[in-house]
Amino acid sequence: MSADVLAQETPRRERRPVLFVVVAALFAVAAVVAVVVGRGSTSAVPLAPDNPEPAGAQAAATILREQGVRIRTVSTTDDAVRVAGPGTTLLVTVTGRLDDDQLAAVRDTGADLVLGQPTFLPDLEPLTDRVEPSPAGSDEPVPAACADPDATAAGTLSRSVGGVVPLSEDVELCFPTADGAGALATWEQDGRDVALLADTTLMSNEHLADAGNAALVLRLLGANEELVWYLPTIGDTVGDDDGSTAALVPPTVRALGVQLLVLAVVVVLWGGRRLGRVVTEPMPVVVRSAETTLGRGRLYRRARDHAHAAAGLRAGCATRMATRLGVPPSARAEVLVAAVARATGREEAAVGTLLYGPPPTSDAELTGLTRELDTLESEVHPS
Repeated sequence: MSADVLAQETPRRERRPVLFVVVAALFAVAAVVAVVVGRGSTSAVPLAPDNPEPAGAQAAATILREQGVRIRTVSTTDDAVRVAGPGTTLLVTVTGRLDDDQLAAVRDTGADLVLGQPTFLPDLEPLTDRVEPSPAGSDEPVPAACADPDATAAGTLSRSVGGVVPLSEDVELCFPTADGAGALATWEQDGRDVALLADTTLMSNEHLADAGNAALVLRLLGANEELVWYLPTIGDTVGDDDGSTAALVPPTVRALGVQLLVLAVVVVLWGGRRLGRVVTEPMPVVVRSAETTLGRGRLYRRARDHAHAAAGLRAGCATRMATRLGVPPSARAEVLVAAVARATGREEAAVGTLLYGPPPTSDAELTGLTRELDTLESEVHPS
C-alpha cells in the first residue's frame, strides 16, 4: 500500500470514534426525551400535586385539571405572592411552617385562602384572629353539622387529625370533632373566602376517596379557575428570592435538563480518557460542606435579623423534641411545653419562655438562646 493511500485512511480511522460518540449521544438524547415526555415528572413531597405516592395529592390535582382548574405549584412565599391574587385560590398545605411575615404576605395576596395544618403555632396572627388551632381531632367519621354548602355537599369526613376553634361569631364551624372544635372553619375576610382545614391529609391519594373527603377538597380548591398550590419549605423566608422564575419552569423541562447534563458529563469523561491519566493537584482553598448554612447565618447577622434567626432555631428545636417525645404535629404549643417539662424536669413557664418567648435583640442574646435551646434539646435527647 502506497504512502498516499495510508495518508487517506488514517484520518478516516481517527474520525470513526468521534462519529460514534455523536451518534450515541443523539440516540441517548432521543431516548431521554421519549422517556421524560411519555412518563412525566413526579416528586416525593407530601401533598404535592405531582406525587403519586399515598402521601401525595396527584389524584386531587388530576381531577381539578380535568374540571378546568389551572394549577401553579410554588415552594416559596415570594413565588406565592407573585402568582396569587384576587380571583385565584391560594392553598397553603402546611401553615405551621410560616412565620409572622410570611403569614402577613399570604393574607395580603387578596386571593381566596385554603389553609391547613398550623403545626405548633400558638395562634395564627397576623393572618387572622378569628380562629385558633386545636389538638381536638377525631378518628371516627364526622358529619358536617353546619350550613356551609361545601361541607353539606361532602356530608361526612372520614376523620380529622386536629381541629379548629372559632373566636368570632362570623366563623362557620363544620364537622365538629369535640366541644367547641371542628375539622373545618370558613369565613369571609376582606372580601374573599377563607377556609381552614385542620387535616390536609384528607386531600392525599390515600384518603381522598374516603367518605366525603373528595367532595369537600374539590369544592374548596376548585372554586376559582386558577389554583396556586403552595408547598412551604423549611428555611423559606420573605424577600430572600432573587426574583427569578425558575420555580415556574415546568418539571418536565427541569428533568430533561438534568438528563442532558448527565449525558454531557459522561461524554466528556469518555473523551477525557484519551488525554491520559487524570492529574491531581492540591486545591487552593477548602470549601466546607456547611458553607450554605454559614452563608445564611452571615446574612442574618449582617441584617441584624435576630428575631428571624431565633424563630428558625426555636422551630427546629421544637420539631425535633416533638418527634422524640411522640407529640403529634397538630398539637398546640401548650401540649409540647408540658411534654418537654415532664421529660426534663423543668418548669413549664421556663420551657414556654425558651421556646415561644420574646425574640432576642442582640448577638449576645441570640448566642445565649442558642446555648439554652441546645441544652434543653440535649436533656430530651440524652446521649
